[in-house]
Amino acid sequence: MTESSGTYYSTLPDGRVLLACTLPDGADETEARVLWQDREEISGEQRRKIFAICGEIAQWSAHDPEYVRKNLTADFLRANIERLQLSALSLAISGNCDKGTASLFIDFLINFCLENEVPTSKPLQEYADDLERYTYGALLHKRCVVCGKRADIHHVDQVGMGYNRNTKPQLGALVMPLCRVHHSELHTIGRTAFENRYHTVPVPMDKRIAGKYNISGKAAS
Repeated sequence: MTESSGTYYSTLPDGRVLLACTLPDGADETEARVLWQDREEISGEQRRKIFAICGEIAQWSAHDPEYVRKNLTADFLRANIERLQLSALSLAISGNCDKGTASLFIDFLINFCLENEVPTSKPLQEYADDLERYTYGALLHKRCVVCGKRADIHHVDQVGMGYNRNTKPQLGALVMPLCRVHHSELHTIGRTAFENRYHTVPVPMDKRIAGKYNISGKAAS
């Protein structure tokens, strides 16, 4: 068992980590709170993405980019302080954080752009750290996953004649949001060619997405 600042830990054969810590003299706590932090610090690429998106928002809002970054960082921390724990404190104090928190902050900025229809110099998809989370956010805001324009849901799973998406079970089906232009393009060139061209990643339909598009919330058979 290894010691680190009064905390003892060891890795079990199945990969789990066993933790044990010593309490101060006189302490009678029966519960402990564990704060996790990714060991990998924010990457240069992630930092560039954050500053680039904040620059796009600054141009749209006519505010100074640093003002935008600081205010959106504060909004992000207020919404995620309990979830992020130690990394959130690091981000608030020094502006640095781990890679996982940076990825979530990028998602937060992208969703801000989707929700507020912020025009960007390049597709938001190119800023995304996690394409599945980006697709999910675009679905919730009904924005084309390729160009960011108004979109409707596209069912990647092909269905037969007589299909009615308003009544047919949909939960679990692969979907993504596409505008009319890119929806037509997909049907013209096919799914494989389309996904190779635009690097799109569909996600499974869940109840939240189904509700956004007034689709039946039954599980797909």
